[in-house]
Amino acid sequence: VIPRAIFTDPQIAVVGLTEDEAIAQGIPCSCHAVELELVPRAQAIRDTRGVIKMVADADTGRVVGVHLVAPGASELIHEAAMAMHFGARVDDFVDLIHVYPSMSEVHKLAALSFTKDVSKLSCCAE
Repeated sequence: VIPRAIFTDPQIAVVGLTEDEAIAQGIPCSCHAVELELVPRAQAIRDTRGVIKMVADADTGRVVGVHLVAPGASELIHEAAMAMHFGARVDDFVDLIHVYPSMSEVHKLAALSFTKDVSKLSCCAE
């Protein structure tokens, strides 16, 4: 599990497989993307440019890839890399408590999007 980043503005950071790579490897893929405008901290700092995409095995829920376009994405990708190193599932990202408001909540919101419409959540609800 090796995270990578491109230092554009906003930054691009990736770890693991893309949706196409997962499908090519025969992994039944479930993927969800969340716009950064839904992250309360991004709203607070008035920089909502970006998106996160989480790629998971549809059968097991194991996260096999995370892709971020966001200010500071190179700093945010490490949570996903660590989680994937230890075989995290989508539910593990949901269960993790994040500081509110923080940009790292982007991971939790991406994971929540597998089961909920995150655009309809209150500020700090699951």
